[in-house]
Amino acid sequence: MPEIATGQGVRLHALRMLAEGAHATIELLALASGRSEAGLQRLAARGGWKLVEAGPLDVSVRIRKAAGMVLGKVEELGKAAETGAAIDKSAIDGLIAMIRGLEKIGEIMRPEEAAQENQIRDNENLAETLRRIEERIVELAGELAARMVEEKSAAASRTKSCS
Repeated sequence: MPEIATGQGVRLHALRMLAEGAHATIELLALASGRSEAGLQRLAARGGWKLVEAGPLDVSVRIRKAAGMVLGKVEELGKAAETGAAIDKSAIDGLIAMIRGLEKIGEIMRPEEAAQENQIRDNENLAETLRRIEERIVELAGELAARMVEEKSAAASRTKSCS
């Protein structure tokens, strides 16, 4: 069966989706295995596989399919760049817009994960702020201690000179 051009990241993502309970559709199996959908359809038919077809509301399958198409376009542009061929700026702009759109759809479709990622980012920012505050407190405490030692030393000197 012919291998289709998919990146290692796409395969790992597809495997993760399967591991996390996504429907094992032909499209997802093709992404995970690096094989063509048509080849897997023939294999499934010959082997009598019982396939679960994604319904029209299974947005994750549609997103994966769109992401696969975008990845193919990115690879095409990469190959064109490697060979020194001219690359159309509008094609790049279109791909960037599609990627951003898929990212946004992904965030909308997985609100718990997106919220968790935002919370982690917020926690990291808070930790950094608290670290800077702690550093400043230590600096101020050091300055205060130095000033107190100075004042105590000056008071002791005054007491000795008065005696």
